Amino acid sequence: MRRSTSLAVLGLAVLAAAPAWAGDPIFNPNVLHETRIVMDPKDWQSLRDNFRTNQYYAANLSVDNEVVEQVGIRSRGKGSRSGEKPGITVDVNKYVASQTFHGYKSIVIKNSVQDATFLRDPLSFMVFEGMGIAAPQTSQTRLTVNDEYWGLYTLTEDITKPFLRARLGEDSGNLYKYEYGDVYGFEYKGDDPKAYVPVPFEAKTNEDHLDTTGLITFIRTINQAPDATFVQDISAFIDIPTFLTYVAVENAIAENDGFLGYAGMNNFYIYQYGGRNKFVLIPWDKNTTFVDSSWPIFQRVDTNVLARRLLNDPAQRKVYLDALRKAASVVTSLLPNLEAMYRLIREAALTDTKKPSTNDEFDNSVGGLRAIIQARQPDILAQVAAAPQ
Repeated sequence: MRRSTSLAVLGLAVLAAAPAWAGDPIFNPNVLHETRIVMDPKDWQSLRDNFRTNQYYAANLSVDNEVVEQVGIRSRGKGSRSGEKPGITVDVNKYVASQTFHGYKSIVIKNSVQDATFLRDPLSFMVFEGMGIAAPQTSQTRLTVNDEYWGLYTLTEDITKPFLRARLGEDSGNLYKYEYGDVYGFEYKGDDPKAYVPVPFEAKTNEDHLDTTGLITFIRTINQAPDATFVQDISAFIDIPTFLTYVAVENAIAENDGFLGYAGMNNFYIYQYGGRNKFVLIPWDKNTTFVDSSWPIFQRVDTNVLARRLLNDPAQRKVYLDALRKAASVVTSLLPNLEAMYRLIREAALTDTKKPSTNDEFDNSVGGLRAIIQARQPDILAQVAAAPQ
């Protein structure tokens, strides 16, 4: 196995926007990690042949020479599902009860087939972190399966109880993963839990004794609270500045498939704190960001009941515009990180024969991403200056 490559060895700067809190070594973004999977070759072929299913297969996993045996692996993703370059979910305790790896029961190994740069996920999460919103840890890794190089992948922290404890301070509440189905923007569908769970809100904690009362009450309030008291009423369920900052970040990074996505809400988790009716959004799957250098700061706000009603209030619109100004600065600060990460991963990307893009497309896509990031701050600030205050 190749040794992991450090940015220090390459003589590159440490990532300026790396989280200030202490992250796990396997998610060190300054290192090109080495991930190895060893399994029955027939099982690996079966996983590829049946990549649309969630069938698990037994395997041994190592990251930077640290081995955990008898884990379960399966194909993962929606639009990114691939038999040519499979995305992988690792269930560490699938076959060995209570087994963990670095405290995690699951790890996500993303194939990045929807992003020719391999950089949008980690750079986008840096903006969320820079704006005070907890986001999953990520790092870049070479992946080999049975000693065959399968390309450049992204190790991603799964949104599970270790994340909740470390970032939100507790893990006893209800965690939901938003699962895209019909176009949806927080409309009220009545009081039947089946209208909300498991689609579009899939419970990831407390599944056996789930109480959806808080979620349904939250959605009912979004839709039915009077205009005169809406801000006060909804503040019982969310920290409004934090929510507006989340929306501001998504529009600052020109996110096309997020909370205000082109086909309704998508790509986030929502957590209800234990014993409370307070909710918070957690970003996920940010490989469709930075799609354009000029992106409307109120993009699709009118398609989401919560965003629309809050931004109809002049005081909350000011909070949102202030968050956009700050987010614009954070986006610009990504440029040194982009250059460092590009140099870190370039060789692994160029030798990745499984990726759907060509080497020229990889290099050109990074150049295009660089240009978009450079252009975002002036575009955002010009729109903010022209926006109704």
